[in-house]
Amino acid sequence: MIDPALLRELQRIVGKEHIRWGPADLEVYAYDASLARELPGAVVFPADTGETAAVLRAASEAGVPSVPRGFGTNLSGGSVPPAGGLVICLSRLNRILAMETERRCARAQPGVTNLELQNALAPLGFFYAPDPASQKVSTLGGNVGENSGGPRCVKYGVTKNHILGLEIVLPDGEVLRIGGPALDPPGYDLCGILIGSEGTFGIVTEITVRILPVPESVVTLLAVYDDISDAAHSVSEIIAAGIVPSSLEMMDAPVMRAVEESIPCGYPLDAAAVLIIEVDGPTRGLRSQADRIREICSANRCRQVREAKDAAERNLLWAGRRGAFGAVARIAPSYLVTDCTVPRTMLPEALEQVAAVARQHGLSHGNVFHAGDGNLHPLLFFDSRNPDQLRRVHEAGWEIMKACVALGGTITGEHGVGLEKKEAMRLIFSEDDLDLQRGIKLAFDSRQLLNPGKVIPEPARESPAEEGRARTVAGFSELLPTSADEACDMVRGALRDHVALAPEGTGCWRSFGNVAASPWIPLRSIGLAGVLDYDPPNQVVTVEAGMKFRLLQEILAAERQWLPVRPFLGRERTIGGIVALDACGPERLRYGAPHDLLLGMRFVSGKGRLILAGGKVVKNVAGYDVVRLLAGSAGTLGFLTELTFRVSPIPERCRAATAWGALEEVSAARSSLLRSNIDPAFVAAMPTGSGSTGAGRLREVAVWRIIVGFEGFGETVEAQERVCRTLLDANRLRQAVFQDYAGLNLSGPYAEHDEPLGRSPFLLRVDLPIDRTTDFLLAAPEAFQPEGLLVDLGTGRIRTGLSGLPDALWEFLCSLAEKLGGHALLERAPLEFRKRWDVFGRPRPEWRLVHKIKDALDPQNIFAPGRLPGRK
Repeated sequence: MIDPALLRELQRIVGKEHIRWGPADLEVYAYDASLARELPGAVVFPADTGETAAVLRAASEAGVPSVPRGFGTNLSGGSVPPAGGLVICLSRLNRILAMETERRCARAQPGVTNLELQNALAPLGFFYAPDPASQKVSTLGGNVGENSGGPRCVKYGVTKNHILGLEIVLPDGEVLRIGGPALDPPGYDLCGILIGSEGTFGIVTEITVRILPVPESVVTLLAVYDDISDAAHSVSEIIAAGIVPSSLEMMDAPVMRAVEESIPCGYPLDAAAVLIIEVDGPTRGLRSQADRIREICSANRCRQVREAKDAAERNLLWAGRRGAFGAVARIAPSYLVTDCTVPRTMLPEALEQVAAVARQHGLSHGNVFHAGDGNLHPLLFFDSRNPDQLRRVHEAGWEIMKACVALGGTITGEHGVGLEKKEAMRLIFSEDDLDLQRGIKLAFDSRQLLNPGKVIPEPARESPAEEGRARTVAGFSELLPTSADEACDMVRGALRDHVALAPEGTGCWRSFGNVAASPWIPLRSIGLAGVLDYDPPNQVVTVEAGMKFRLLQEILAAERQWLPVRPFLGRERTIGGIVALDACGPERLRYGAPHDLLLGMRFVSGKGRLILAGGKVVKNVAGYDVVRLLAGSAGTLGFLTELTFRVSPIPERCRAATAWGALEEVSAARSSLLRSNIDPAFVAAMPTGSGSTGAGRLREVAVWRIIVGFEGFGETVEAQERVCRTLLDANRLRQAVFQDYAGLNLSGPYAEHDEPLGRSPFLLRVDLPIDRTTDFLLAAPEAFQPEGLLVDLGTGRIRTGLSGLPDALWEFLCSLAEKLGGHALLERAPLEFRKRWDVFGRPRPEWRLVHKIKDALDPQNIFAPGRLPGRK
């Protein structure tokens, strides 16, 4: 029971009408969409960030545990309250705050439903890509908490790929703004670790999302099968053919029958399974993709492929899929959803094992799931009022998870761990892995009052693991492990000898970050350079961190695949080094950064333990996203030994448009391109025509060059080229020239800028909202020299080399970037400058949280001490 004094304080904060503690009210908030339930002590409904912070502060001071909640659709018990605790319901934070199409972003409060945002964006010609089937009732806050996916994520990715910024309230009531329209703020990827944390780190009160132009055309197909295994085989062959559908969903006979009885959609009741397959994009080329899909389905004994003839028929097919979970209530009083993911090629085996488990436990079942990414949702039907059935359904769910893990998969793809799958975390992670995740929780919530008891199981009651051998490292000029075990021994030796280590690959970015707080010994990964596993049909590769980027691309190219990044000076960089700095080029606009392509990793922790994070499947929300935390951490949290990536087919054709004009004309063209429904791989610009390479001469540049790249199927690229030419002409740009380029060009068609940037003593990077890059350049023309200046108009990044950087100019650039909603940092600077200045710019409030995470995961500060923002 909650103390009356706390209830009075909560009433003062939110008003008497916005707090509930009567028996009937408490019963309503005792459960979510899972099988778990627990009675809270009170339910409070704050109206805004300030009230949320005050509520959480009052609960913390009273020592009362609390849980954030939206509309209670959670399927794993993540929003079930702690017994007698406080439910903080965010349903009143339900406003869309801004829709900024010029910036390709929108801001909304967490109580806005996914569908409400979609409906608001549609008249503007934009959409938000994540689309969970429960989008009518699932809130954006819940989507962030669970890292939700949905049918479209096979092409567009899950929630974490589309969140730009968060406003959060920490457990002690502190409010922080993390990220925003400007990408990659200095420090750790705090947005990345918060997404999917199931409300255990903080309460999200505002969300900035990436939005995209609505595709020009959509083709929706319904493929009908007499054998569910044939449907599963079709899925992997479609993806292997280089086609990336926007959606690829499967339903089997029991689910189709339930749907047809609920909402007649035209599903064939005599079929074993259907696939709903959707491709979207430019009209030209879409028909060819649809025809190829028909061929693949027919080759796998598909009975029939039907195409939705109009929007009404398409919407009807999707209404059945999105209403499937509700429709199966006709089959039994209760059902358990066992959300797991397996590699796509393992779908037939996974479905066979699901059926075998259901038979063994005497349960009927159905299947409806995201087949394109291997995310299974078997439904086990039962009556929760029958204790024997309840026992059997839990046992069956556990066995299905074990079977999927044995097939190379994971225990949850999008529904989270919550309460129900906590113990199943041990099917994947060791006690060391779990202990590291507990450390992250404590960095955010040292008293463990926010959504306690979720996600991570309690520590095992067993003897501690053996510490292993500690190798002497003092006195060595560098360390070169040839195995992960040897690297662990070296880190243990450094801990014993109190020697700091600096993880690195080839050493070309050795001076990145602030000056060392104490002398470092380089711990180099170049002796770890092998391919550990390559699975071309599932488009997944696992390599050691010391492998050269160039060599990896050569290996993948033999299977007509590639890792779609083109980092600055990338040829001789190691894969681990690219991940450590999350390095990429303007191609990020289409493909994302390395952290978006990274599925899993192993690394040596600050305690000398080999840690597993993530896995080898494309959808995985088992535990906290440690992968996103390590990517871009610059070697300050651990030594990377093994990395698993999602790779892509090499584009059939790559073609770049080049045109010239004034900076304002180039900026206007950028706006037109990014608001259109063509899909450029990159939009970059650079000054030209001044004949000057001296510092302080950018003001003299009258002509700029814009380069726009298109990559994909040849027919589609050609169609986009025509639209691009029209848009460039409409913005008065001159002499548009189109040329083919090699998809595996490791530096892209703007590679001539690598060399001058590589030799500049100062390397400045500025990240801004995409509509403010021109403002920055016009406000500081004397800061830049034309040679080597590259402006990534698609993602808002400016990178330039400088021969010198006076202190006053550095202060001005940092201030200007902040004023425009971004940030400036130095990727390279001379030692004397780095001694005087923090190269990550002026202090930011979230750096305190960055330092707490560093302290939790690297308690002896063994990895690159002093390198972090704030000189930690």
